[in-house]
Amino acid sequence: MVNVLGFLQSHLPTRNSLTWSISRIVKQNYSDALYKRIVSDFVKALDYSPPAWRGAEVDITSTVTYKYLLSEFSAFGSDKWIEAISLLAATYGELPYPNHPAEVRLRIARFTWCLIYIDDLGHRNPSVLEAFQQGVLENYEVGETPLQGFRDHLADIYNFWDTVPADCITVGGMEFIIGRLLEINPAIRDMKATTATYSWPNFLREKTGAPAPFAFMIFPKASNVKISTYIQAIEDMKIVINYSNDLLSFYKEELDGETDNYIHNRARATRKPIPETLRDVANEVVAAHYRVTQILQSTDGELAWKQFAVGNLDLYFSGKRYRLGELGF
Repeated sequence: MVNVLGFLQSHLPTRNSLTWSISRIVKQNYSDALYKRIVSDFVKALDYSPPAWRGAEVDITSTVTYKYLLSEFSAFGSDKWIEAISLLAATYGELPYPNHPAEVRLRIARFTWCLIYIDDLGHRNPSVLEAFQQGVLENYEVGETPLQGFRDHLADIYNFWDTVPADCITVGGMEFIIGRLLEINPAIRDMKATTATYSWPNFLREKTGAPAPFAFMIFPKASNVKISTYIQAIEDMKIVINYSNDLLSFYKEELDGETDNYIHNRARATRKPIPETLRDVANEVVAAHYRVTQILQSTDGELAWKQFAVGNLDLYFSGKRYRLGELGF
């Protein structure tokens, strides 16, 4: 096997020309038609049919979860903004976890709502995010705000998940804040690509994607599934959660002109074109999915995983947010 790092160190051009050459490689040969082929191969490999293909109707606005979020958070933004993020959060609570009790689905939706709010707060008031975790340790309350609600909600997680899964969910929520602070840090945002940056996109994505919470949420107390049944599959579940998002949100983000997402970061780090990076990510999701399926086969965690796997994909193929319907999905 080629020593990639040694090869790069001995063959790369100077730093000034590096950014230009990587940009040229990354943008090479991408097209919407090629993206559609990659996604088509992806869903075929997973034996998955988008809702439009199987005649399924998804109406999250009629759920109790959506209506509850609207009521709970109505004071914290404009009607349209609250409606939009409540719809997205309720979708995350409902589709991947269809057989969870209603109160558990609501907790998942609340958690998601708070993450979306935190993401937005990073744009508007990053100093509040910077002070949040220290405030938690010092037991400093932040008043009647969604951040205080997030803090209270994290404590409530322990009522619905066992201790270790709840620990992982709460830590994942905190790591999401760290990831957001990293993303908006000017010094980090303006960093130049180096010849040995392969792991950096994964480090950042691990925090900004919050995959561990959504993986552990598959198995609440009410499921009576022991942690020993699924813990060996958690890392692969995280791959499925993060990378399916990166793959299936890419079309929308490309149309919006975004170049600071995981696919672009990984392409720059690996010096691979976007199409090859997309294909790699799709293949890694498929491989991880089948590893999880094998681990959980014939266990009492099998059905919850199968339902999650379908619902997780339905997130992207239902509705208009990710625009995949424009490609025939």
